[in-house]
Parts: sequence; C-alpha cells; structure tokens
Amino acid sequence: MTDWVQQAQHLTDEVLRPAATEVDGSGMIPQSHFETLRDQGFYGLAFTSKDPVTTLADVGEILVSGCLATAFVWAQHHGTLLRLLMSRNDALKAQFLADLRSGAITAGVSGSGYANPDNPLVVATETDDGYTITGRAPFVTGWGYVDVIGVTAYDTRADKTVTFLIDAIDGPNIHSKRIPLSAADASNTVQLTFNGHHIPHTAVIHVRKTPRGGLSIADRAILRINGSLALGVARSCLTEADRIGHPCPHLWETHTMLREALNNAATGDGDIYDARARASQFAVTAANYVATAAGSPSVQRGEPTERMVREAAFSMVCTTTPEIKSRILTTCHPL
Repeated sequence: MTDWVQQAQHLTDEVLRPAATEVDGSGMIPQSHFETLRDQGFYGLAFTSKDPVTTLADVGEILVSGCLATAFVWAQHHGTLLRLLMSRNDALKAQFLADLRSGAITAGVSGSGYANPDNPLVVATETDDGYTITGRAPFVTGWGYVDVIGVTAYDTRADKTVTFLIDAIDGPNIHSKRIPLSAADASNTVQLTFNGHHIPHTAVIHVRKTPRGGLSIADRAILRINGSLALGVARSCLTEADRIGHPCPHLWETHTMLREALNNAATGDGDIYDARARASQFAVTAANYVATAAGSPSVQRGEPTERMVREAAFSMVCTTTPEIKSRILTTCHPL
C-alpha cells in the first residue's frame, strides 16, 4: 500500500519547494507539477485510503508546505470528485468519474458557501429541461489549469442547492475575471459570472434540500481538510526556520497539538471552528518567528520568508467561514 504522506513529502522536497519562489514570482505553475501529481496518483488518493479525510488532510498539509499555489489548485479537485462519487446521476458518473479519479480530467470547485440561502450569490432557476444559472462566484481557483468545475447554486423556489458540472472555459453566458492575490497568485483564481447560463439535467450532480441546523459529518470533514492550508503554511515556516539554523521545538509541538485538535474536532470531539481559528493564528505566529529569525531578507520581495508572511496572512482569510472569523477576531485584542 502506498504511504501517501511519505510520497507527498518526497514530492515536496524534490519538486514543489525548490520551485516555490519561482512559482510565486512568475505567477505561473509549471504544467509538470500537475503531471507529476497525476502520474503519482495524487488525484485519486482518497479512493485508496480507509480514512480519506485524514489522508487528504495530511497530504494536503505537506503539499501546501511545498508550494501553496500548486496545492491550492490540486485540493479543489477533490471537492468535485467526492461530490460526483456520491451522485445518483449514473450517466454523468460513467462519463467523468474514472478520468477524474486518475487525473486525466482535473476539476475545480465553486463551493456551497456561494449558495447560502440567506445570501445566495449563485442562483439556479429550474426550467423544463434543466436550470438557468445567474450570479457571481467571487473566488474560483484553477481557471485555465483545470478542465471542469463543480458549481453549487441555490434554487430559491425549491429551497434546494443544485450542484452541476461545467467545462472550465469562458462562454457567451459565463465570464471569468482574474483576481490578483497577495499569495498563491499563480493559482489563477477568478471571479466567475453566470449570466443566464443554461444547465441541462444531464449535467446535474445532485439536488439537495438546504440543510438547516448544526454541522453534518460532511461539513466537519470539509472544515478539517481546509484547515490543512494553515497547518501547511506553518509547516513551511518551521521547516525554513530549521534550515536557516533557528529550530524551535516548542512551535513544532504546538503544530502537532493543533493537528490533533483539528482531527478530534472533525469527529465531533471539540469545536471545529475554534480549532480552525487557532490553526490560522498559529500560521501567523510561525511566519513571524521565521521572518524575525531570517532578518532583513524577510522584507525583500521574492525571499522565501517574505513569501511565507504573505501566505500566513492568506491563510487567515482563505477558506475561513464567518464562524471561524468571529473566533479569530474575538481572541485578537489590541494591547
């Protein structure tokens, strides 16, 4: 059986980390990064583990520590892949699932957060032969790198979410606008606007009643996996601190403790929002530590520690829900 964590660490050490500065500076991810991920089976690793949530979380953390932009695009793939896996649309699964699993087709995702019934940004209106989609998804990652996008919209009349698959290309009623990011800019993140775009029923992954109340097991799993972004940035910082001769065992111990807290909260033992907030705050702590240890290079554009400071700030905002943000702001009091 493949040791995915060990394989991810090898890929990070040999391919991703050595290229991270160039990727950050050029704003482009080499196609060879995605080819290597595909050839080594990373697009389908969730299918090879008895504990896919933990495997995705641990591998994601390591890949983020190597190259945030590459890992950020790779991670989106699994959101659409797992949604399609659970779909009842057998024809759509037959058409796409095997290729998504192998990485022959790669995917991005426009999450359900943009289909929040209290403030839906992407709306679906059912027609005789499918749905008409209108609205704007403010952040969609991987445009130009991935082949398809899984999009979730909100059907206001039926009070249901509609998730569907589209080709990741601009069209008459789909328009992308590149968003420059302070970190992971090479991920090609765009604002995606739907202007009456038609979706046939054959492209629908699933239609579900809008959930109300507490977090589901799936919600907790997604929150846990997304927490790997902050842990990965922190790991990058602590690894760099070791490399430049300023190791900090105490911070490594905190990193391990936070990973355990996230794992426990994912199963219902603890507040997942609080665990996520503490992970994001720790990424900033780790970045501040290594930036101080490195000294003046940390304020020079293009230096690794300068990039890590930006990535830590990015982790405070990216994949952060209102509940996580509230906990971060509550604990961050000025002196």
